[in-house]
Amino acid sequence: MKLWKKLLISGVVAFAAVALVACGNSKNSSSSKELTIGYWKGSDTENAAFDKLVKQFEKDNGVTVKTKVYTDITTQLPTDLSAGTAPDAFYIDSSYFPYLQSQGVLNDLSGVVNKDDFYPTIAKAFESDGKLYAAPKDVSTLAIYVNKDIFAKAGIDESSIPKSYEDFIKWAPSAQAKIDAAYGPGKVYLMNVNADLNRQWQFLSAGDQNPITSDGKSDLSNPTILKNMQTVVDMFNTGAVATPQQVGAGDEGAAFGNGKYAMALTGNWNYQVFKTQYKGLNFDVIPNMTYQGKEMTMQYTVGWGEYKDTKAKDLADKWIQFVTGKDGMTTWTNGVGTLATRPDVANNSTFLKENPMLQVHQDAIKNAVAWQDGVNVTTVANSYGNYITNVFKKGATADDLKSAMQKADTEANSKISK
Repeated sequence: MKLWKKLLISGVVAFAAVALVACGNSKNSSSSKELTIGYWKGSDTENAAFDKLVKQFEKDNGVTVKTKVYTDITTQLPTDLSAGTAPDAFYIDSSYFPYLQSQGVLNDLSGVVNKDDFYPTIAKAFESDGKLYAAPKDVSTLAIYVNKDIFAKAGIDESSIPKSYEDFIKWAPSAQAKIDAAYGPGKVYLMNVNADLNRQWQFLSAGDQNPITSDGKSDLSNPTILKNMQTVVDMFNTGAVATPQQVGAGDEGAAFGNGKYAMALTGNWNYQVFKTQYKGLNFDVIPNMTYQGKEMTMQYTVGWGEYKDTKAKDLADKWIQFVTGKDGMTTWTNGVGTLATRPDVANNSTFLKENPMLQVHQDAIKNAVAWQDGVNVTTVANSYGNYITNVFKKGATADDLKSAMQKADTEANSKISK
């Protein structure tokens, strides 16, 4: 599930912000026999599992569940919230949560679910002032996929893959030379590096740095962050890494599946894709490399939130308890193949037992950082993406990096100030 791709907050959200806090004042009703839930559709497998949960809830509670499918929830949901027509419960991506919470449109779920039932790193993404405002339904993490056949043909021992990015820079040139000898120069790259802010978070935030200041301003060009990001520029200067676009692919999953990368840092959403759409792809999954001695990877998580002015609070509470409870989450994760946000579900997951390589993703949760950083994260991410590609190429210098990050700061802060 490419959660972070599905939920890029547009400028329309900011436009709707003023209206949200003034939305509906209707009182909650405990006698409703109808529940409306908002979500975005996923794959056929996801849709089948979702329908199964809906039918079970209807049967158990003698109610009717109406669904509202959002094609762009971050622009459509604010419109519904400002009009007082939002679903009783709806999906919330962790990157979108700070914005919704700041607008006061979510119910406190601390008395509905127990946050201690979830992994701490995941529950924290939906907390504010010690209260839980969304119940995590599933999560994805990043890990490194290794094409065993490419490694074998190039004569590279998989056990030689470094544990840290600092050592990767030293190792990459010789490994790439072996790949070039086997496949020809420019045909296969050792690894992907995506030009997305969230994919560089491990470097940007190293040494307790925050690319977005406490007052919401972009700070990408501060000296420590520039020093950290030089590591990524150095990776490109080895000639061993490339963005998916530089190899003619829409994303790293397609590029890895088509043999453009020997290694790919990607999410568990691609695991089933590799198994079903690229049959015969021979791969391993290993943990992400460390940086500055720290184990870290990204997590992209989605929770169930509850509309503050719902007229069916009791039913909304029951729905959230059901789908994020042990039985409901087991039905979802086993049916879809996503990662559980509850340890008791993960420890008994049939899907994990049948697909043990995914345990790497599940284990990564303990060190995973949520894709989230205040209400301006998408503005900063978009500006970063507009300029960082200029230095993600062989031959880029520290001055090129500094210039790009300063331009990104200027653009982002100009938009934020408005």
